[in-house]
Amino acid sequence: MTKNILLFILILLMWSCGNSGKKQIDDAATAFDNGDYERAISLLDKVISSGNTSGKVYFMRGSSKYNLNDFEGALADYDKALESTKDDPEIFFHRGLTRFALNQHNPSIEDFTMAVTLRPDYAEAFQYRAENWLALNVIDSALTDLNRAIDYNENLAGPYHSLGKYYSSTSDYNQAIAYYSRAIELEPKAEYLFNRGLAYFHESDFENSINDLSSSISMDGTRVDAFVMRGIARDETGSSPLALEDFDKAITLDPENGYAYFNRGITKKNQGDTQGACADFNKALELGYTEAIAKTGDCIN
Repeated sequence: MTKNILLFILILLMWSCGNSGKKQIDDAATAFDNGDYERAISLLDKVISSGNTSGKVYFMRGSSKYNLNDFEGALADYDKALESTKDDPEIFFHRGLTRFALNQHNPSIEDFTMAVTLRPDYAEAFQYRAENWLALNVIDSALTDLNRAIDYNENLAGPYHSLGKYYSSTSDYNQAIAYYSRAIELEPKAEYLFNRGLAYFHESDFENSINDLSSSISMDGTRVDAFVMRGIARDETGSSPLALEDFDKAITLDPENGYAYFNRGITKKNQGDTQGACADFNKALELGYTEAIAKTGDCIN
């Protein structure tokens, strides 16, 4: 949810509602801006109950629910908002985001199409329509929309990242790295650095892979996948003790992660710790990571 867009909408909301629940709307706007979405919803419930059922009120409540991952609730509020406000591209855009989150790809495409019809240079709407096309494997339409997004806003990081993911999926890692790099230049995010780190890993550039994965972890220390992949990359460079530390951290964060146990087992086996390796392989298999069965054959139960 783009913060500056929402703040602009909140200003419009307060302007349009006059004195009808203005104090509660002011307080809801402050709560929203502070990330207290539950309080915002509670205040907006009261505004709606008092008779203010403008599209903007429903839009703000829907946006609050969206940020709490209550996608069904958000969708219902966006539907209500559009009953009275049918020409606002922002509402179509955010309903499109909600439908995308619910894997309702075709309805989401319809919403983003309405958004770009109402605002032809709406770069973010082209970007997220492309995400739906990618999910449906309609590649030509997706690439067209991503390039449109860049044409309308060359400083928007998301389309470059999406192009990076696409080229990674085709194993064109050099092209993927170029797009990821542009996205990171514009907006360094943990997800972007993680994905570029994966691309470097597939190119056997373990040093750059480790650097990116470390940067991703610095931004988000809860990323289990980043610890696992950095552990694998470190093991590839012979840094087995550091690799084990990464796998240990991943397992601490997610004790049910069979992939982490499996890779810790490989590192232990490479170090000659057969008993520890077998314990990890068996645990990975117990957790449903079936590839571990190829390793357990050498283990004594």
